[in-house]
Amino acid sequence: MKALVYRGRGSLVLEEQPQPHPGKGEALLRVDACSICGTDLRIAAGDHRSYADGSGRIPGHEIAGTVVEVGDGASAGIGDRVFVAPNYGCGRCRACRRGQVNLCDKPRAIGITEDGGFAEYLLLQRDFVDQGNLLCFGDGVDPGAVALAEPLACALRGSRACHIGEGDVVVVYGAGPIGLFHIALARLAGARAVVVCEPNVDRRQRALAWGATSAHDASFDELQAALEGAGATRGADVVVVAAPVPIAQRQALELAGPGGRVNFFAGLPRERSRVELDSNLIHYKELVVTGTTASTNEECHAALDLIVDGRLDAGSLIDARFDLASAQDAFGLAASGRALKVVIEP
Repeated sequence: MKALVYRGRGSLVLEEQPQPHPGKGEALLRVDACSICGTDLRIAAGDHRSYADGSGRIPGHEIAGTVVEVGDGASAGIGDRVFVAPNYGCGRCRACRRGQVNLCDKPRAIGITEDGGFAEYLLLQRDFVDQGNLLCFGDGVDPGAVALAEPLACALRGSRACHIGEGDVVVVYGAGPIGLFHIALARLAGARAVVVCEPNVDRRQRALAWGATSAHDASFDELQAALEGAGATRGADVVVVAAPVPIAQRQALELAGPGGRVNFFAGLPRERSRVELDSNLIHYKELVVTGTTASTNEECHAALDLIVDGRLDAGSLIDARFDLASAQDAFGLAASGRALKVVIEP
């Protein structure tokens, strides 16, 4: 089979590898679609700690495919069309027992700690299959759109942490794929206004198409004026920072109104992860400041339902599709910022 393999900083190489076959309880997936994420771009650049040794792992964690072979006792069925919920844990630590596999003491994830979906086939181990990480979907649904259930599930986790309700005014920093998902989720939760901060003019237009009531560049005064125009004279009910920008985290506390909820969704680069915040704003406005990372199977189920039911048009984020032989072009386009989502269809 063909696979895109990490061979060191800046080196993703298309290689021919033996096609795996499942053992007891395992499943072999034919990869139908795997979309490129910002994490994959960091991996390709050599900036991801799980790929520090460059030992030949296959990236790709936003995956949809078809089960083509199973081992004895596997809980998957041949012919199943599935979304791969990538995160799984040990099943024994406190986080796993609470259902928070994303916070496992020894977290594992397809495409991160294990081989991923930038290959023609993907072998899924028994413990992964047994934990229920293969989520079925029906015929007639675009696998490329289904693959985007992974970033949507992550956005859903962050959105839920904010407890967005009917009539809330929400600020979203960033109008990339995650920011657009946050806009749509806020609207689905009943937000009456969503104000977006995004320096890219094309992405501001996409934000408006996805339900933002207004979209602005990085001007803090303009954001404050937009909140006042939306009737939130004391600040926003919710602020989601979906862009890896330190100043946005500081501004989020200033834009949030009394009793507001803030989600630091986007992680910051390690060399810029220390931010000076005015903690009095948290104290005197009684803000709830949260951080969220990755997702659980439950959120993946909910995200998949939103896509399959047509309540959220994830497929409209896909600006380009490539086969595996053109993976270098796909990564180049994804890194350029000219496309929201790029999907590889092996």
